[in-house]
Amino acid sequence: MDKEFGLMTLIGVLLAVGAGCVMALQPAVNGRLASQCGHPLQASLISFGTGFLALLAVCLMLGVGAPSPARLSTLPWWAWGGGLLGTYMVTISLLIAPQLGATRWLVLVLAGQITLSLMLDHFGWLGFAQQSLSWRRIVGVALLLLGVLLVMRR
Repeated sequence: MDKEFGLMTLIGVLLAVGAGCVMALQPAVNGRLASQCGHPLQASLISFGTGFLALLAVCLMLGVGAPSPARLSTLPWWAWGGGLLGTYMVTISLLIAPQLGATRWLVLVLAGQITLSLMLDHFGWLGFAQQSLSWRRIVGVALLLLGVLLVMRR
């Protein structure tokens, strides 16, 4: 834990926990949507469409304009993939989460997130600050992955 745990850190922690709660809700909400559609891709399309409309409304209310083409032209190629990653996540959750259940789905997602996060930090990939592997990080992740295995057992 950081030595200075200020109000902004506390707010960040609470927002991160809230994001985790939203991740637990999203497959159920999108699953209900998919049950009324003819195909999971239709549900993904509606999900992203409503998300787009919500973001558009917030941007208009706050007076946030479009980014300049000059700034966008300097982005690395991989920075354009966020929407594709979100599409993958939502669509796969529609297909897999109902079969696995909420807990199994989320622990598998967590296992993937933690494993890749270790590599992103260790190598400083994609703009993350480089943070070398340490025995504490390895043991912590091993314990989390052990938890994943325990949750996956029937």
